[in-house]
Amino acid sequence: MAFRFPLQAVLRLRRSLENQEEKKLMAIVSAIAKVRKEIEMLDEAGIEQRRRGNDALVSGVSVGAMLQFSAFTEVRRLAFKIECAKRLAELELKRKAQVSAYGKARQKREILESLRDREQARYDMEWAKNEQERLDEVFLIRKMREETE
Repeated sequence: MAFRFPLQAVLRLRRSLENQEEKKLMAIVSAIAKVRKEIEMLDEAGIEQRRRGNDALVSGVSVGAMLQFSAFTEVRRLAFKIECAKRLAELELKRKAQVSAYGKARQKREILESLRDREQARYDMEWAKNEQERLDEVFLIRKMREETE
């Protein structure tokens, strides 16, 4: 008879739950990367806008409306960057919580797998012992037949 782990359904459930927690964690990590990329793009846009503004000032082509528009866009960019930073902080908190949830789910799965492995090893040892006993009996029966003949 083959080895059968009585808690196999629970182990499958634990694997599934761990997988779900991992997917949630990956989604949060992806969102963090996206927000960081947005912040990086905002920084690059600000640098580029300041460079163009400086070039316009040096060349003497600057108009008051251009300076006003530049200041307005800089304020909007900074406001958006602050929103992104807040969102990033929230996501980092979520990531920390999700890392914890994933770790717990993983630990629960590993405990069950460890139990299954120990029971499998115990089963294998018992099976090997029984097989050896059967082989010993066959050997003794043959030997007895040979002696009686």
